[in-house]
Order: sequence, then structure tokens, then C-alpha cells
Amino acid sequence: MAYDGDGRDPELWRALADAGWPAICIAEADAGAGLRFEDVLLVIEEAGRALVPVPLTTTLLAARAVARAPESAPRGALLGRIARGEVSVTLALDSYGERAPAARLRRAARDGDGWRLSGSCAFVPYGPLADLALVEASLPSGRQGLFIVGTEVQGVAWSDAGVMDATTRQYEMTLSDTPADAVDDRDAGASIDLLLDERRAALSAETLGAAGRLLELTVAYAKERVQFGRPIGANQAVKVRIADMGAAVERMRAAVYHAAVKIDADADDRAVAVAMAKLATGGPGAFVGSQAIHVHAGVGYTWEHDVHLYFKRIKSNELLLGDDPVHLARVAEAVL
Repeated sequence: MAYDGDGRDPELWRALADAGWPAICIAEADAGAGLRFEDVLLVIEEAGRALVPVPLTTTLLAARAVARAPESAPRGALLGRIARGEVSVTLALDSYGERAPAARLRRAARDGDGWRLSGSCAFVPYGPLADLALVEASLPSGRQGLFIVGTEVQGVAWSDAGVMDATTRQYEMTLSDTPADAVDDRDAGASIDLLLDERRAALSAETLGAAGRLLELTVAYAKERVQFGRPIGANQAVKVRIADMGAAVERMRAAVYHAAVKIDADADDRAVAVAMAKLATGGPGAFVGSQAIHVHAGVGYTWEHDVHLYFKRIKSNELLLGDDPVHLARVAEAVL
């Protein structure tokens, strides 16, 4: 999936849809399961643990954003299609969540009863591998709106960014007078802020899942790899590395689910909790990945082993939507 073919796996997506995963965060009235964000993060954590290479996470987050849209929007039909697994959705949001005027790279203009979008967006996960894109764009009023665009309609162009994590390909999206359906054409600013925090929490949960899997792989390898007549896990230096990995993973888990609780409660300190989750999984996740490579030794540096795939997902998630210095500043601003 990562390095061969075009990146699509319709059979995997169909299996996920048949299991009901795209519907978990959609209300029961809209053919979903109506679960909380904390429950959704459990699924996203497992998606990270399995390095799921299809747009499940972005579809779940897009469904939550669409569900918050005004009743007048075509939300019901879209939520039904998502719940049934008929479409997958990616997210085209302002890079790193910076929506200062200079960063507003997409504009929405009225076209009769509809809309047309122009501009560009970098780091769109999965890009044309998803069916639809939920796009943030500036409204004529100066506020922000959310729109749905088909990823293969006329007026949409894609450029592969060639990022390190080939299991989650990133693309630059260019819109040229592209027809779009409005999800929220009034003022989606607050909903977008929440969506960005939810995506940061989702990235953190994916990293938690990937780091947990690396811990399992490393423990198993330390038990089975024999050197000088005994398993390498018998050596104190190896034990210490694995213990530090385990402690880091447990700290990640506490921070990630603390953020989930704050999001579900719509707490005033939601943004701080999300920043703490991103911090707890960013640098520490990369630490877990590096220790996994060291314990695996020579085979850990090869593409024949899965370690590099997990490490690349972790490192990519660390950099997306703000790295450690960005979130340290968010915490400092709130606390100091």
C-alpha cells in the first residue's frame, strides 16, 4: 500500500464500512452509532496501531464537523452516505491552523444558489484517494466557511507532496473556480477551531497506537533474539530502553484521553489539553521509535522490517498541525 500501486484499497475500505466504523460518531437519527469523541479516539488509536492506509480518521472527523452544521445545510444526506461507507472524506484546512488574513489561501464566491472555490491548500491527507474533501474557505463577509468538494471534479488539481510517511500520503490541493456545496456558509470559525483540535487529538491517538505497537514488537524481539547464548532482553541496557519506552507510552495514553474528555465536555481548557496531548506524543513518540530501531539493531534499519513504517507515521504526526515548540507556546500562553 505504501510504495506500490496508486494508494487505493477499496476492499479494505469496504471491510471497514461493513464493520460500521465510519458511522460511529454520527447520531443515531442520521444512521450512526452516536458515540462520544473519546470512543472515536479508541478506533483512531487502533487505526494508528495498524497503520491503516485509508482515510478513516479524516472521514470520522469530517462527519463530526458536518454534524455541527446548520440544519439548512445538506447535512443529513451527506451524513447518511458517510455512515453507510459510500464516501470517504479528507480535510483541506489552513496549514497548522493559522487563519490570519495572509494565510487565507482559499476564497469562496457565490454562483447562483451554489458556490465556487479558488485557491490552494497544502498537506491534505490522502488527497484524491478520498472521494470528497471538506474545505475551509474565506466567505465574502470575511468569515470562514466549510464546503464539500469532489476530489475528482473539474477545477481540482492535486500534487503529491512526497512526505516521509507513505501510508498517509499528503497532497497540495489547487482549486480553480471549483463548484462546491456549502456545509456552513454563515460562520464556521468556532466549528473549524474545534475540528483542528479534534484532528490534533486524532494525530496524537494515532501516534499512541503506533508507539504501543512498536513497544510490543520490541519486547517480542528482545525475547526471541539470542546473542552470546542468551536473549538480548536479559541485558540491563536493553531492559532500560524498553522500560523507558513503556513509560513514555503510558504518559501518552493519559494525555490523549485527557484531551478527549475535555473535547467531549466542551471545556474551557480544551485547547490546552489538546496541546498537552500533542506534546506528550510528539517528541516522546519519536523517542519510542528511535529506541525500537536501536533494540532491533541491524534489522531495525532495513525496510524488510515494519519498524520504519511506524516511525515514519509517528514523525509525520509530530510535525503536522504544529510541532512541539508551537504547542509549548500554546500551553505557556494559557498557563503563565
